[in-house]
Amino acid sequence: MSTSAAAVKTNTPWIISRAQDLVWIQGSVLAGCGLLLVFLATPQLDATNYTRVQPAVLVLLLWGVLFDGTHVFATYARTYCANDAPSRAGLPAHWSWCLLAVGPTLALIDDAFCEPAPSLVGHAGLIFGHFLVAAYLWAYYHLIRQHYGFLALYRRKSEDASGKADATFLWVGCVYPFARFSLSDAYLSSGLPHFLPAGWFDVARIVLDVGFALFLLGMAGFTLRRWRSGRFTLAPKHLFVLIVVGFHILVFSLLNNLLTITATLTIFHNLQYHRIVWLYERGNNRVPLGNAYRYLAIGLLFGVLWYGPRTLGVAVAETDLIRNMLLGLGWGFAFHHYFVDARIWRVRRTPGIGDALDAGAK
Repeated sequence: MSTSAAAVKTNTPWIISRAQDLVWIQGSVLAGCGLLLVFLATPQLDATNYTRVQPAVLVLLLWGVLFDGTHVFATYARTYCANDAPSRAGLPAHWSWCLLAVGPTLALIDDAFCEPAPSLVGHAGLIFGHFLVAAYLWAYYHLIRQHYGFLALYRRKSEDASGKADATFLWVGCVYPFARFSLSDAYLSSGLPHFLPAGWFDVARIVLDVGFALFLLGMAGFTLRRWRSGRFTLAPKHLFVLIVVGFHILVFSLLNNLLTITATLTIFHNLQYHRIVWLYERGNNRVPLGNAYRYLAIGLLFGVLWYGPRTLGVAVAETDLIRNMLLGLGWGFAFHHYFVDARIWRVRRTPGIGDALDAGAK
């Protein structure tokens, strides 16, 4: 979700209200903390024990059905299932559904021409391995972009002009732990392609850590100067940014598998997204699909149809080709969601969205 950073004077610095934001927009991080504890308590997941009875796999399935699947369906409920033109504004052409075929197609090509090697789940060649890396990079970019969207909504409600500094801290603070993880032994053991020689990892981590420490010192100095000059005032957006960055660093420091890391980071956003969709629908004097129970039931069904093959299907697949095709198809639905979602929340291009969010918060 991306929005305009234009300031809008209102009587509250919160997106919805203090109580609602602390529960849904910022407090959703507690769901991520809970899932983090669950993964820490279950046996470590890796390519050798990814089976239907592995506890972490079952947790991934439950997260996918209950949270990630329903949140992706919320995108479709707010757009394709809506009758008004503003809700459909920004939807891509029908060709965007071809994204579902990218992963399976590359899996077939990879199986035909590449030598299989250990991968995050099972085995894959260079083509499908690079596809998985690209998929996780897009997923992580999308996740940070979503948080930036909420930051932009806070900036609409705030008269503080330090928006660029907030955004810089959010992006650098979230990219740092991912980049550091990509230089770890855990990433190396996943079998995914890496773009630096393994022998450089230790030095690269030191350079990255020093660079991030200098960045934090620079941000602290910048904030202190603004505070002394009276140009800095604490606002809800600052708490939000600190929560997001701190949680990302915490998760990457405690988990060592991209599957569990992705789920733990994303459940935070899953709950945020449901709330913002309901806020938008309320601003249009309706609820998604016209009925809360219908919205929930179809969302759960979508989650089962998507994450059943994506998790259990992969766990029981007898060949690497079938496993990789199921993984690729699962990523295809995620890609379509990323593509659609990046277009439909652009307040600058569709002012009615901002109006609907403001109306829903009243």
